[in-house]
Amino acid sequence: MKRLILNGLLLALCTRAGFGQLAITEVMSSSSTNLSTLAVTNGPDFWELTNFGTNTINLDRYTYSDSLSLPRVSLVQTATSPLLIEPGESVLFVRTDVNAAATTEAQFRAWWGDCLAPGVQVRMMPRTPGFDAQSDGVRLYDAAGHLLDRVDFGISRRGVTFVYDTNSSEFGVYSQLGIGGTCKAELADDIGSPGATCGPVSLRILAQPTNVAVCAGMDATFMVRAGSLPRPRYQWYFNSVEIPGAAANTLIITNAAPADEGVYEVEIDNGAAVLRSTGATLAVSTIPAAPTFAATPSDSYVIAGQTARFSATVCAYPVATYQWRSNGMIIAEATNRTLVIRDCSLSMSGSEYCVKVTNPLGMTSACARLTVTLAPKLEITEMMPGARPDCAQHADWFELTNRGTNAVNLLGYRFADRFTLDILEDARVVSPSVIVRPGESAIFVERMNADEFRQWWGAERLPPELPIITYIGLGFSQELGDELYLWSPGAEDPFDYIASISFASATPGVSLDFTENTHGKDSVPGKRGAFVAIECGDIGSPGYVTNPPPRFVRISHDESTATIKWSAIAGRTYQLKYKEYLDAEWQDLVRRTAQDWVETHSDPTEGWPSQRFYFIEEQP
Repeated sequence: MKRLILNGLLLALCTRAGFGQLAITEVMSSSSTNLSTLAVTNGPDFWELTNFGTNTINLDRYTYSDSLSLPRVSLVQTATSPLLIEPGESVLFVRTDVNAAATTEAQFRAWWGDCLAPGVQVRMMPRTPGFDAQSDGVRLYDAAGHLLDRVDFGISRRGVTFVYDTNSSEFGVYSQLGIGGTCKAELADDIGSPGATCGPVSLRILAQPTNVAVCAGMDATFMVRAGSLPRPRYQWYFNSVEIPGAAANTLIITNAAPADEGVYEVEIDNGAAVLRSTGATLAVSTIPAAPTFAATPSDSYVIAGQTARFSATVCAYPVATYQWRSNGMIIAEATNRTLVIRDCSLSMSGSEYCVKVTNPLGMTSACARLTVTLAPKLEITEMMPGARPDCAQHADWFELTNRGTNAVNLLGYRFADRFTLDILEDARVVSPSVIVRPGESAIFVERMNADEFRQWWGAERLPPELPIITYIGLGFSQELGDELYLWSPGAEDPFDYIASISFASATPGVSLDFTENTHGKDSVPGKRGAFVAIECGDIGSPGYVTNPPPRFVRISHDESTATIKWSAIAGRTYQLKYKEYLDAEWQDLVRRTAQDWVETHSDPTEGWPSQRFYFIEEQP
């Protein structure tokens, strides 16, 4: 019995077999480790292909790969029967892995039991490629080698498959038990819906292209956002004439000229429906003007071996010419708006790159500097996804810690809570210059400013110079789990991330500690710097990765009393000492077991000389 849920949408026949019909709908990249009663092992990787169309497709000579592997693997292996995928049918492709408990179709079916309908086709595939549990993808190609569909996914949650969002059609969300036909495997704790989907997602335009006005010689960008399953294809038009090769959701008109003025629109087709966007106009200014910078080159910070890019945007007419120099010397053939320096070495660090921009009406120039460093040792060490229901004014935050021996400037670093091959274009960028010294941490908090965050946790409980960076967007899920990736400014490959974490779920009001593993566990007061916040009683260790030594928070006095406050760990014992002269011996003043995360002692000043020095020490 099939569990495919269709929404009644009439699917049209396609000019290319498979386009607008076939979609990758589920991937298991990291199964649980308890598939056998005799040994701790795991099931194999698999992926699911669904036909949302109305005609049968012969998958002979169709191929697939993961996001990196070559050559591609045929869906129809030698000595197997022809593979036809009927309308409304899903087929499973299972990796044959000698290290997995299920190496045959029968074992795979036994793994999933009643979760897998008897009529679902299962094809066993070669061991390579297999899917990476950190981040990977699947690419589907037709018999002619055309890319038909692709999905990308990030850090896996062991024992949970990746599926698509039924609202946005975006791939990479985790399966949820009982939703969309998802169920628990017969022989393990894995959950998924092999052979079943929630049906197609209707085509719709989520954001229309908008009008653009630029100076001559500048780039003009038009963009549309659409969602559907099967996934949409795009074709842009200029003044109702098709633009050859313009088949992405973004259209860039480079070096815009007056001849490029007109109306741009895009046709979106998913094989089941066709939509045409509203028209957006391009206006190109031809007012005579000497060159002026719309954007000067920015300093570039890259890791050794990465590529540095310097770029200038200029408004000028007639269109300007460019010439780049390095430390005052002309760079041959460097006459474009962007200068690309590949394979940067440490010896190049500190070099200055300047561009001279000229047209018949004038000239201008600007410079930027290149900094090349070794790869930093940055770790995502803590995260609090969401707030307690009764503390909605609080927001998500995460902690980034420098485990290396050199200070790191976070300017230009990027982060995102999902993984796709084009995620670097959408990732959040650190805009302030923030220096994180060795052994120190920085906090990234959504919407809240530094003062609000310190009020939440208590300024006296946090490290006094803790950097707190505000960002907008993302949003981590307590119930469904989430992931987080960090890239350096010079990263151009999404797989080249500096750090990553994932988690399955989170306890409201308790941060997740990632200092021991990348999947996190609840913070515990008194361990690895965790304490109870001033507001709402939240538990976390913002700014700490270990229990810090005591430090004086404030010492004040009036005519009769000196008041000493120090940071503490509740339940630990402290000895407060004093002396009245620098060359005197320390004297015990009070021994106290801390009841809170900041302790206070009042010391009467009657009989004092003119001064007194204090020393605080945690007791074994």
